[in-house]
Amino acid sequence: MGNESRQLEGAVLGLVYFLAALIPVSVVIYTARLLPEFGLVIYKEQFLVFVLTLCLALTFLRKSAFKSSSSQTHVPWYDWILVLLALGAGGYVSFTYHKMVATMGLVSDDKVLVSVIGLVLLLEATRRLVGWTMVCVGLMALAYAQFGHLLSGMFETRQINWSRMVTYNFLGVGAVLGTPLYVAATIVTAFVLFGKMLFLTGGGDAISNFSFALMGKRRGGPAKVAVFSSALFGSLSGSASANVATTGMLTIPMMKRVGYSDAKSGAIEAVASTGGLVLPPVMAATGFLMAEFLGIPYASIALAAAIPALLFYFCVYLQVDLEAAKGNILPYDASQLPDMKTAGRQVIPVALAFGVLLYALFVLTQSPENSAFAATLATVVLSALFPAMRQNWKNYLKVLASAGEAVVFIAIMCAMAGLVVGVLGLTGLGSSLSQNLLQLAGGSVWLLLIFAAIGCIVLGMGVPVTATYIILIILVGPALVTAGISELSAHMFIFYFGTLSFLTPPVCLAVFVAASIAESNPWKTALYALRFAAMAYMIPFVFVFNDAFLMQGTAMEVVMAVFSGIAAVVFLSAGLVGYFFGPVHPVERWLALAMGIGIFIVASVMPLSFAGAWLLLGLWLLSRRQRNHSRLRQQQSLNVTL
Repeated sequence: MGNESRQLEGAVLGLVYFLAALIPVSVVIYTARLLPEFGLVIYKEQFLVFVLTLCLALTFLRKSAFKSSSSQTHVPWYDWILVLLALGAGGYVSFTYHKMVATMGLVSDDKVLVSVIGLVLLLEATRRLVGWTMVCVGLMALAYAQFGHLLSGMFETRQINWSRMVTYNFLGVGAVLGTPLYVAATIVTAFVLFGKMLFLTGGGDAISNFSFALMGKRRGGPAKVAVFSSALFGSLSGSASANVATTGMLTIPMMKRVGYSDAKSGAIEAVASTGGLVLPPVMAATGFLMAEFLGIPYASIALAAAIPALLFYFCVYLQVDLEAAKGNILPYDASQLPDMKTAGRQVIPVALAFGVLLYALFVLTQSPENSAFAATLATVVLSALFPAMRQNWKNYLKVLASAGEAVVFIAIMCAMAGLVVGVLGLTGLGSSLSQNLLQLAGGSVWLLLIFAAIGCIVLGMGVPVTATYIILIILVGPALVTAGISELSAHMFIFYFGTLSFLTPPVCLAVFVAASIAESNPWKTALYALRFAAMAYMIPFVFVFNDAFLMQGTAMEVVMAVFSGIAAVVFLSAGLVGYFFGPVHPVERWLALAMGIGIFIVASVMPLSFAGAWLLLGLWLLSRRQRNHSRLRQQQSLNVTL
């Protein structure tokens, strides 16, 4: 992925901390509308340029130009030039944007110059952070805008003046300085600050200890701890790979110790960590972007995502439990687990902080960023009240810098995605491509969905999930909506399959990180990950045809969707693992898989199928239990005879 980070010291490190701390501080000032109180009114784009400038400067200070660079403890002269260019061009736009707006339709030398500098620096910062793939996407977009008029057919576009193209993409409201960067600079920054403050005050350890105390004594305990804790950590961190690297260092060795194979241990952690990206209430950065694109409250997005996410984790948990029963994997040694009462007391402040977040978000219907800031403030207050959470005041200041540095990656990625969106809007490729996709699919919604799913996974192999979602919702989203799919379902579908690129071979980053920790074969681990995550590949096709799975419908329709989903998960899990109240015969295993898939297919078009699904499930469970009891009686009779 990206280049190495420098280990800086002294005054340069102090400069990095200062610039990084300015990001959350400026976000608080802007979102709290403090500047208008002093008679200072700024455009949104001025604020975004300011944040982007800080992110660019921090990238050139922190990230080496080359992977094999020897300058890992100091900043070379050429990077200082890039830092000054970023601060100079960004500062110029920030302080003169109010004048530029009045003549935005006119191309001038100063606009062209700062736009060229800004775009070049953005491409270079992207290269250092994620490598060449995303850079190539950006360069191809710019090349298409410049030379698209030379093409023919569906890709032909009108001729666009070069100066107008660069100024529109850097200074315009629908490109680099558009919605993606705004979400990263405000909402994502607020939630990153909340997460960092929570971890500083011991929230991470409290969640981990509570997970072990709650799940460790159950069969296959460490794997269930991985499912539970990784879901929470993944939702907060917003990065599946980072989550695997953090929680996997603890959970994977413990899973191996109690009897899970190397490959299964790595797969369970990779799947559980990736699922955190689609788990409310945080859902990483993409959920917030979805709310902005759809123009609906984020609370509605979180509610819509709840049933699919919970069904996904229920399927993972059930497979983990059945694997433990099948392999006779015992609980973890109770003497090495945290005390439940102690762990419960430790997690109370964390629960209170999350309670403030949820209350502000769902009850008071505050904006996501204000809700996150309220939760952050609550965490600080709680840390003062609970001695175990209390920190030195310097640590609280360091959290500002830590949060600022964590925002850099997502802000740069959103700015690059905004560049691609700007080109698509400028050239009209988005609408023309959607029309051609509809023609190619021949009116088949299923075929169109398969095209979209493949596009998400392929693009997600080299592009971060957030950027994948932004690009494909512009390219493919209109085609899905035109085909009769609701906007919410279309956005959620693309979100899910963009996330699944972390698990889908050949480039499955979360799996590779987990395999390196588990010391397992990456491809074998990837195959197990596909099995554990089977529900995530199926549920998007279901909620596209039945909005009740997204809580869109009557209460009865939603309840029926939930019960149909639970029945399908039980069949799928038993079929995938090959165990339920005892070993499952191969024929019966395939039958269970067929019934699970069949229930989902029928539920997508016939909501009332939940009764039949549960009747099938009840009969099958009764049959399995009676057969298992007969097997045990035969074994006991044989033992008595012997």
